[in-house]
Formats: sequence, structure tokens, C-alpha cells
Amino acid sequence: MLLALPLASAWSCNDDGATEVLNKVPLGNVDEQAVCNDGSEAAYYFKDNGNPSLWVVYLAGGGWCYDEKSCAGRFDGSGYPHHDCSNSSEASPCFMSSKDYAQECAKTGVFDVDEHHTPLSKANKVYVPYCSSDGHMGDGEHAGWQFRGARIARAVVTDLQSRGLGKGSTLVWSGGSAGGRGAMVLLDEIAERLSDVKVVGYLDSNYYVDVPSFSPDFAGFQMQHKGVLQNFNAHSVISDACSAANSGELWKCLFGQFRMPHIKTPYLMVAAQFDGWQLSHLVEDYDGIDPSPSFTDEQTSYVDDFGAKTTALAQTLPSANTPWAVVYSAACYNHHISEKSKFWTVTTNDGVSQNDALHMLLHDDHHHSGIQLIDGCEGYDCGTGCHPAVSVSV
Repeated sequence: MLLALPLASAWSCNDDGATEVLNKVPLGNVDEQAVCNDGSEAAYYFKDNGNPSLWVVYLAGGGWCYDEKSCAGRFDGSGYPHHDCSNSSEASPCFMSSKDYAQECAKTGVFDVDEHHTPLSKANKVYVPYCSSDGHMGDGEHAGWQFRGARIARAVVTDLQSRGLGKGSTLVWSGGSAGGRGAMVLLDEIAERLSDVKVVGYLDSNYYVDVPSFSPDFAGFQMQHKGVLQNFNAHSVISDACSAANSGELWKCLFGQFRMPHIKTPYLMVAAQFDGWQLSHLVEDYDGIDPSPSFTDEQTSYVDDFGAKTTALAQTLPSANTPWAVVYSAACYNHHISEKSKFWTVTTNDGVSQNDALHMLLHDDHHHSGIQLIDGCEGYDCGTGCHPAVSVSV
């Protein structure tokens, strides 16, 4: 019997199977403007494993908002992740505040303590919960809320430098879903800032594809990016190279398909060919991830075309601007599984997991510019490694 497919898309603590416990570190003393949407003090979770040579910083996900209406819905629970900030708790946190942050946060997936499950088992580990609703991209104020995601991420780095991140360190700068998109747009900046640190990116489910929406009720992801750029002041995360290539359409520099060719820092990028977040919105106008979609023939044709386009675009990466990268694209319907056990159990048709791919990023001899781990089967969710029968430790 196949287990239900966990489709992580929002930040969380104390998930089933969690093995590593991180402790909360407030950021108010680092940058007083590193705040959540409601002005509360931002924070991150940290586990010091006594390993100054290896660090992972992971920006958490959880959708976003992009204008006054969508942010109001995010606050009152009518919008994703459907948590009412006026009646929230640790178990069902407000995604626009730090008021529900626990003192401890237990994690698995890429954070796991088992060296067979992740090459980062012994790393110093940082998990940045998500309370800025801006894909970790903003540094502004809009409609009475603060959008300081980029400032929060930069403050985390500043604080880690005081804790031993520096010369001789390797930093895996990472994130999933909205956190993957934030890690993407900040990756080169962090690498340039930490010139004495070996920085690599691990970008999980960051890769939006520029297609029109199938559902007439969903306006598309393009306009959301325009809103984030204009309303939340996301200009600081736009690189000069991307700006020059997309003059007049700077929103594209926040959008995976258009930003990834300009990344200069080595990375592992994970793009499911049937990304659950994108397809749920584009096909069904489903505000979240439909755990078990049932597509009509017409919808299936659209979904198959989406998968084919994702595959074709993934095959163009890494671009000539990137000295070294691993591009990972399984023919699966999933999204943002790097915080779950499926980080090491879901595979490509060739049996390669994200755990394996991250090993390649960190340990390959770099004699070539990149590795493409891209499934070649055709049709919705056709990957043979998408649904492992067992997703527990072995």
C-alpha cells in the first residue's frame, strides 16, 4: 500500500519523524527592522553542532500575499495557509507574526541527524520560519504591514558570522517553496558578501514556469510577482545582470524561469515536472496544494504540456553564467519535500534522491559544468520513484 503523499509547502516544526531540535534565536538586537508583517520581532531556529566548517541555512515556505486584499485574506485565514491570525496557536500559527513561535523546533528531511539521510547531518543548522509573506524578498511597508523578508535573511547571516560562520566554512544556502524562491534571489548576494566562505545553493521548488493559467478564475503567478515587486519593495534582490536582461519587466527577476539563467553561484535546483503548487492553482484555482487531483481530459492535456515545458526548460540549465550546478527534475506530482523523509526516499527514474543530488553538489569533482538528473518519461506523474511504499528510516 502506498502511503499518502505529503505535500509540504509551509513552514512547520515538530513534524512526524523529526530528529533534530533547533532553538529559537531572536533577531531584534541584530536589526531592529527585521520584523514580521505585524511588526513583531523576527527570529530563527539554530542547532550548533560544533561544526564551523559546514552550515545550512534554510528559508521556510508558506505561499505569500502580494497586495492589500490578498494580505487581508492571509491574515484572516480566508487565504492560504488558511490560519486565522486572530485565533492562532503553535499548532496552527499565524503566518504574519512571530507570536506563535515555540522555543524549540524539531525537524527532519534535510535536517535529519542520520548521515545516511542527508549530507548535512552534522552541520550547524539554521531554519528561518516565515512571517514576512513576501518570499523573503521585500524590504518595505504596505497597507499597514511590514514586508521585511530580505532584511530578515540578511540579519540571520550577520548573526551567524558572530557565531563562527567565516573563513573555511561551507554554507548551503537553501529553502523550499517560497523559501526556495527567496534563497534563489538572495543566493549570489550572500555568496558575494561571504567572500571567504564556500557558498552553494539548494533551491527546492523555486522554479515557476511562465505559462498562462488554465483556470479562468486564477489570474496567474506573473501578476503576483509584479505586486510583490511594486508593493513590498523587492528591488534589492534584483541583480544587475537580470535587471539588464529584463529591462521594463523587472518582476521576471523574481520568477524562476527568468532568474535562474543569471545565477552565478553553484547550486542544486529541484523542479518537480508536475509541481503541485503551480498546477493546483493554474488548473483548479485551488488555494494551496490539492493532495489528490482528478483532472479532466482537457486539464490532463494542459498538465502534460506543463510537465513537458518544465522538462525542456530544466534541460537548459545550468546556464553559461553558472560554473557548477545540479539540476534535479523528477516526473512527479509533488512540491517542497525537502523537509520530510521523502527527501531521501522519493527518487528519479534512475533511483537518485534529493539526498543523493545534494551529495553530488557538495562532493563532485567539478570537472564539468553541471549534472542533469531529469526524468525523460512522458505523462502526468509518470516517474517510477515518485511514490515509495515506505517513507520511514531504513
